[in-house]
Amino acid sequence: MNASLSSAQRKRTSIAIPLGFLMAAIAIGGFWRTYFGPLFTGQSRAEWMVHLHAAIFMGWMGLVLLQSYLAVAGRTALHVKVGKWGMAYGVALVVAGLSFSLMKLSRQVAELGVDGVRGGFLAPFVDSLTFSIFLGAAWFTRKRPALHRRFILLATTTLLIVAVGRLFGGTRSVATGDVIPYLLLWLSPLWIAMAYDWVRHRTVHPVYVVGALLLIALRYGGEPLAGRAFGVRTRDLPSLPGRRLLRTRYENLT
Repeated sequence: MNASLSSAQRKRTSIAIPLGFLMAAIAIGGFWRTYFGPLFTGQSRAEWMVHLHAAIFMGWMGLVLLQSYLAVAGRTALHVKVGKWGMAYGVALVVAGLSFSLMKLSRQVAELGVDGVRGGFLAPFVDSLTFSIFLGAAWFTRKRPALHRRFILLATTTLLIVAVGRLFGGTRSVATGDVIPYLLLWLSPLWIAMAYDWVRHRTVHPVYVVGALLLIALRYGGEPLAGRAFGVRTRDLPSLPGRRLLRTRYENLT
């Protein structure tokens, strides 16, 4: 009886692994022209911080694939053990991402001056906050697999926003001709997971529905909302009280 149950668990099917490969492919495809293409052909001139950022980002994709395999293979104990480190890795990913964004902002200030900078940090802040929300939800539901794996999928899908933005030349356009194909590709792991739910269970898990709506709302309204919360619009960033400090700090670097 136990042997049969164990065998059935090992053989259970899951869409998690194919979705993991899809998300990794989207990430690589999005940054192919600016990073992975030159890297694989030996023509990359990226700085060390770009390589580090890319390694941490793709490391998360690899971790998601590994955890999906362990879950499908029925190696629950190892899955749980790796998952504890995986959550810490997720926190490190957020810190690294925000640090990288701040370094890019500092570089822009140095090259263009404070008056030449238009935003550059609110968008990654909102993306990191969204990822953190889903990651936290995954942690709190770690003993409820049906919820846990869906929150992990949402968190990982959040990370794809910049890669897909590179393919579409940005993420700010709200024209129908830009929004629809952008959302189709960016949220494709969610659309496929929803379809999989419907085919298998004749219903779509509410976590997917709420998560998709939240991602869409935050993408097209999160940055302005964050700007109002901090009392600043993105285009007014150079007018912040720290303007003179930034100019003093970087004027000798331009």
